[in-house]
Amino acid sequence: MSHTHLRRQFVENCVDIVKNQNDVMIDEKAIQTYAATLKKSHFVPDWKDYISSEANSFENYDLGRAFYELAMVVANQGGFIYEDEFGRMQKWNLNGSGAKAMVDKMAEIRAAGVLPFYQLKSENDVDEKISPLLAGVPFAEKRLEIFKEFCVPSRHAEVMRVLHESKNPDGSYTLDMDMAGALTHIFPAGFGDDPFMKKAVLVLLMLAGNAHHHGISCDVSDLTVAADYILPQVLNADHIGILKFSGSLTKKLELREAFNENASEVAALRAAAIVVSEKLSELSGLSAQDVDSNLWLAGRKLQNARPHMMCKTMWF
Repeated sequence: MSHTHLRRQFVENCVDIVKNQNDVMIDEKAIQTYAATLKKSHFVPDWKDYISSEANSFENYDLGRAFYELAMVVANQGGFIYEDEFGRMQKWNLNGSGAKAMVDKMAEIRAAGVLPFYQLKSENDVDEKISPLLAGVPFAEKRLEIFKEFCVPSRHAEVMRVLHESKNPDGSYTLDMDMAGALTHIFPAGFGDDPFMKKAVLVLLMLAGNAHHHGISCDVSDLTVAADYILPQVLNADHIGILKFSGSLTKKLELREAFNENASEVAALRAAAIVVSEKLSELSGLSAQDVDSNLWLAGRKLQNARPHMMCKTMWF
């Protein structure tokens, strides 16, 4: 398929960001070397732990509900880095994973019978019933704001409309960057602040994976990789060596300094990850999602890698 205008513009903006900074450099030769090692991924995660059994029922699969519940938890997939009482940067996590911590918290919310829209119908209910469950969780106030967005019926109706419009005559779906952009408008607190649309892209990729396990095909070829804080770390690792960091950026990473979400270094790291992933896709003939799967596997066995960026943000 041809790429949407939004996708082309998005990638071009990332290229411009990389060109106009000096902290993150791309080794073109290393890209070619690494591209030759990439393989098509045959593993498709089902993401069933992210949603309720009602949404994931194999007898009566509800794609719309799966989408809405995935969007709700992914909108909260950020804000893992926080500052403790001693001023030290920490990570909210479960078994080392911030995502697992949020998935576990969402399971607690479902078990308590207080899932927004499906069980809670008003913003006051969110304050009363979810707020106590977020005690001690970083960015609790922001998460409450996000949950309030998801309890609004008109927002749910808008998401269902967007999903319906993505359906093709043969029953398959096309999940593209325009759809990700729509999510940023429907849920400004959950998806709208991040110029890289990381969480909006991620939820569509996850929906495609979940739908696949129910026999529904979703075309995600228009989507880029989701720009998080791990991809730049993987691409900079010595055994990959595609991204090179300036001395000042390397020092900040090694000292675990906290970056502002709008910091130029953060934008450069995330934009470079997008640009490199696009080049790896072109050279290997694989999709951006296959490239992402390869990098995820590489990230499980990092060798001599600099620490990932520490950024206090709900963007990623």
